[in-house]
Amino acid sequence: MFGLDDVLGKVVSSVRRFNAWLVPPEQYKDTIMLGFSVLEESYFIAKNFLDGTIHVSERLLYENTYHEQRLSQYKNQRRLVVFVPGYMQSPLSFYRLERHLGLDLFDAFTYIIGGVPYSQDLTLSAQQLGTRLREINRRLNVDEIFLVGHSQGGMIIRTMVQHGMAEGLPVRKCLFLSAPHQGTWAGLVAFPHQGIRMVAGVIPYVPKVRGESGVQLLPGSDFLRELNSRPLLDDIQFTSVHYALDPMIWPPTHAILPYPEAENHFINKVGHAQPLYCSRAAQIAIRAFYE
Repeated sequence: MFGLDDVLGKVVSSVRRFNAWLVPPEQYKDTIMLGFSVLEESYFIAKNFLDGTIHVSERLLYENTYHEQRLSQYKNQRRLVVFVPGYMQSPLSFYRLERHLGLDLFDAFTYIIGGVPYSQDLTLSAQQLGTRLREINRRLNVDEIFLVGHSQGGMIIRTMVQHGMAEGLPVRKCLFLSAPHQGTWAGLVAFPHQGIRMVAGVIPYVPKVRGESGVQLLPGSDFLRELNSRPLLDDIQFTSVHYALDPMIWPPTHAILPYPEAENHFINKVGHAQPLYCSRAAQIAIRAFYE
């Protein structure tokens, strides 16, 4: 007589043999993890879409006093970690990563840049970022500034740093998360923006659509050719994280920072928002900044 445990054991063994025949164990594990990452990405995007569109959380938590409230929390930390959101992102999208990087253990104060029109000319956004950083640094007077940019936010950081707009600031390290360093065909969505502008202009709370940045981020654009021809600064460490399949960066390999001296880290997951909540990306960020 076979007991229930024996039957279950045979079923489990059969499934394992079938899986090993169908897909090698290491590939099977990777496939399962990629599947889970798709579910994670879908949940995160659905959860944050409305918030990123009209910034509900930011309005409820801070009203129009985000800048002053955040700076009032400064406790004389030596390091300032500044997050720069990407296209249509609320500052609250960095909530998880901010908790990892802003621990007292690292003597770091975190601040998220907000209020920059999300699709305007990237050079203008970079100028505004430099102005805001100088204003913050005058008040805090930190020893080091670390910059974190997700997606288009990373390109704003690169533009500011590589065009000399951060001169005089103690920027020491830059971390890019799913940033289209070599362009993305997703930038084609910029062309319908002319019609969207007319609609967005009459809807309250929706950031005004411009569309210039999408054209600048198309592969082979004059903007990208000029930016990627500029050297990286010797006194700043550059680190970039890219993913196996990124629906917003086509092809995904265009998220690789094309400089031999830069550190590029590959994560075998699916998603564009993944680094905002991915534990692996958080580990890379901590090592890049604090080791």
